[in-house]
Amino acid sequence: MNTSSVFCITREKHLDHMVKVVPFIVFCYAVQCYAIFQMSPTEFSTISLSILGGFLALMIAGFITYDLKHKIEFHEQEIKVSFLSLKKTISYQDIWSIEIKDPGQNFSTLIFSNEHGKHTFYFVDDAEKIKKWIEDKKLSELKIAA
Repeated sequence: MNTSSVFCITREKHLDHMVKVVPFIVFCYAVQCYAIFQMSPTEFSTISLSILGGFLALMIAGFITYDLKHKIEFHEQEIKVSFLSLKKTISYQDIWSIEIKDPGQNFSTLIFSNEHGKHTFYFVDDAEKIKKWIEDKKLSELKIAA
């Protein structure tokens, strides 16, 4: 994580994890397809397994798209969030609490609570460092205001 005034959340650890896990998932799917075709080589099995394979491919593509296109930038006064063509801004003063879903893991889920509800960011690298940075930022802003 940078110490400069603007930095982004990264998700490289999740992408690395996917590179390790996806081949195993696809292999298990292929073994299941083979077993089902051996037990019941009908048109129904062909269609249903094709549909399931398509959904598996969509799920993997969805994870990769989220990792690569969901940008979270931390600026001096606010957090800018963008995904595809959607954009949102969250002020540091508006954040009430920050939760880390799985502390101590390579990547985790960050949950920001404010008056508008909760904002959840998945597969975040260094979630503990980001939480500490935001808390320090809020403390320094409170000291400046006082």
